[in-house]
Formats: sequence, structure tokens, C-alpha cells
Amino acid sequence: MANGKRNFPWLTEFDVAHRGLFEAGTEAEENTLKAVELAVDAGYAVEIDVRATVDDIIVVFHDDTLERMTNGKGHVSTWGFRQLRDEFTVGKTGLPMPSLPDVLDVVQQKTPLFVEIKYDKRKDLQKVCAGVRHAFEGYGKNVAVMSFDPRIVTWFKTYMPKYPRGLVIGREFLLSMKARLALQYWVHKCKPDFIACDVNLLPNSFCTAWRKKGNPLLTWTVRDDMMEEIARQHADAVIFEKPAIVGKKS
Repeated sequence: MANGKRNFPWLTEFDVAHRGLFEAGTEAEENTLKAVELAVDAGYAVEIDVRATVDDIIVVFHDDTLERMTNGKGHVSTWGFRQLRDEFTVGKTGLPMPSLPDVLDVVQQKTPLFVEIKYDKRKDLQKVCAGVRHAFEGYGKNVAVMSFDPRIVTWFKTYMPKYPRGLVIGREFLLSMKARLALQYWVHKCKPDFIACDVNLLPNSFCTAWRKKGNPLLTWTVRDDMMEEIARQHADAVIFEKPAIVGKKS
């Protein structure tokens, strides 16, 4: 039970497909509806990344800019949703990036969904969070939010407390004593229901202490057998990419 009050057992009941069960260069590119569909059909939970367009629509896309994954250029947050849909396609799919409601329509509560919220300083943080909340209206259960930005986690604690929230931590939080103190401060302030830690940082004293208190720890991104062995030993759920995990479900 995280923080002694809230309990979401489903957070750690499934292996979690990072950006869907994707395969680069195919119809199932990362963060696409096909990748999400494949993960759902295979019995995995799904993790996706979301960010906001200039007109405050929440799209499912990892990068701040379009260049790596589309035939477009520039920052996602400077384009309108209709422009993105009409002008650019993702990878080899021939399809535009999906919206968050598009993904919710595919998942349909069949499996847990973890929504990592990306923040662009060009956007109003309040509007980004409110956009995610609006997309969730009427969806139901088994959806969690997570972010590297503790201000986002704090926003959901205040304005959307019924959904579990997670703080994502990477190397920057564990580099120095000052960073560790900042992490302790933000955990106290935003009261996450789970932590998602970079597998390359496990084990560490913070995450070990977190788990000893009975709090869920997820880890990312597991890509091979060695990473999986570490993840199984030091975390409660695994966020993975193929070929790890696939074909070896426990």
C-alpha cells in the first residue's frame, strides 16, 4: 500500500510494453495504435508517451520534435492537431500520430495503461495536465499517469487524485546529495503511488527503501536478459521493449 493509504494492485500485475509492443520500421512503430493493439492482444500492460499540440490536444508521441519519427520538422507543440494529422505520418505506417482518446478506444480497459506525460516549456503545464484529465473523462479504471516532472505528478495529486500517479526517475536524481534531497522533497510533496526508475540505476538505496515500505517500484527500459534479471530482483514490474520478455511471460 503506497504511502499507507492508497492501493492499486494492478500496477505491478503485468509486464509493461514500452511505447506499445512496437517494432521499428513496421506498421507497429512506437506509440502507434498498432503497437498498442499488439500489446493488448499479447496480454501486456501498455506504456505510452503524450504531449500537447499548440491547440491543447493531447497526442501520443515521445519526442519534443517531429524529425526522428515523422516526415515533418519542428516542435510538436508549435503545430495544431489537424495540421499534424493532415500533413505528417509516423515512421513507415503511413498514418498520423494518434491522440490519447484514440489509444483509450483501443485499450478499452482490457489491460492497464500507463500514460507518461511529457512537458514542453513552450506549453502551459496546467493546460497539458488538464488536457490529459479531459481525455480520461468517462474512461474508467486501470489507467495511471507518470512523469519525470514532479510538478505534473503534484498537479494530478491535487486535481485528479482518483488515478494512481508515478514519478519517473533517471540519473539526474541520483547524481549528488543535493539531487537526492530534491528527490526526497518532491516525493513528499507529490506523494506518488509508484516510482519508475531507470533499470541502469538499480539497485540504489532510495529505491530499496521505497520498496521496503511496501511501495510499488517499476523499472525501465528492459531490453535484454541481463536487464531483466536485475529488474526482477530489484523491482516489482518491468517496462520492456522487444526482444526482452516477449515469449517468456511468467
